[in-house]
Amino acid sequence: MSGPRVLLGIHHPLDPDLGAPGVTLTLGDALSRLGCEVSYYGFGEAFPGVTAFSAWHSVRFPWALSTWLARNAGRFDVLDITTGDCWPWVRLGRPAAKRRHALITRSHGLEHVVTEQLRSDARAGLARLSWKYPLYHGGFRLWEVRQSLLLSDRVVLLNPLDRDYARDRLGLPEERISLIPHGLPEPFHALPPPELLAEGPLRLAFVGTWIQRKGREDVVAVARTLLEQGQAFSLSLMGTGVSEAEVLASFPASVRDRIRVVPRYRHAELPGLLREHEVLLFPSHAEGYGMSLIEAMACGLAPIATPVGVAPQVVREGETGRLLPIGDVPGFTAAVRAFAEDRRRLLDVRRAAQNAVQGMTWRDVALRTLSLYESVLQVR
Repeated sequence: MSGPRVLLGIHHPLDPDLGAPGVTLTLGDALSRLGCEVSYYGFGEAFPGVTAFSAWHSVRFPWALSTWLARNAGRFDVLDITTGDCWPWVRLGRPAAKRRHALITRSHGLEHVVTEQLRSDARAGLARLSWKYPLYHGGFRLWEVRQSLLLSDRVVLLNPLDRDYARDRLGLPEERISLIPHGLPEPFHALPPPELLAEGPLRLAFVGTWIQRKGREDVVAVARTLLEQGQAFSLSLMGTGVSEAEVLASFPASVRDRIRVVPRYRHAELPGLLREHEVLLFPSHAEGYGMSLIEAMACGLAPIATPVGVAPQVVREGETGRLLPIGDVPGFTAAVRAFAEDRRRLLDVRRAAQNAVQGMTWRDVALRTLSLYESVLQVR
């Protein structure tokens, strides 16, 4: 018996090497393996022929998707759409939808939570907000997201913080919320266990875009402090999304010879890039999930992380890594130095970190997702 016909919609170009789009494609592949017929709708479908996308395309996407659904919704049993993107279609009465269908709103990180952290950072002088920010991303977009959450049949969130916010602050009934985390991609399973590396500088890595929300300024401050304290280290910055010159310009000149920058990489290349690294710096200020965290752990890196996204579920303090408050530069620096001073203890943490994430498979995620679809279809 074949599974339901599923549409996965997302307000991004469908690029397997990007975060949320890559997750969407991986989920779709896992659902297909379970017998579902999966289709996709992203920027490429909404804006055919366009190769360079801007914030304006994000503004237009809900209307493009809703117009398309008004003609094509009947092709699908399940519409699994990212937050804020199909509320116009629902407000019109779900035109063209099958009488028995399921509308799922999926969050890759609740925008309200990210916005509150960003505004907190701005008040503390740690971030700058454009005058345009309250007009859309910090204003109307939040209204769109709440509408999509309230109007859907079920909501999929990634972490307990987002669930509690949606329930307590946005008025979403808890029984309509499903917590379904991401899985670990195939290239990160069954990697060899980490080994004790040759003596030398502690090998640090940071994986993520070079923006304030990911803890950019904290990484710079930790590197500067380590140098001032005489700690030997090297630091690789991967997937920054900006040029090496721009990244290096963020650091004092005295630190730059210790830094390697990889602006972009194919997702399957990450295990190779992280080989010979020991510690992941994960100082993010807000995350929906944090795929780079579990991927680095699977590669045998010990994380020093903030309690955002999936971190509180996988980073057990002192056992699989260190969990420190947001913006705690002295704490991050001390944790790096402690690892450097006891490399055998660090090796134990690295091995425990790798073991902690090995059971996270996309097949399990797809099975839970398919069960959710079927339960909603039965109700409707």
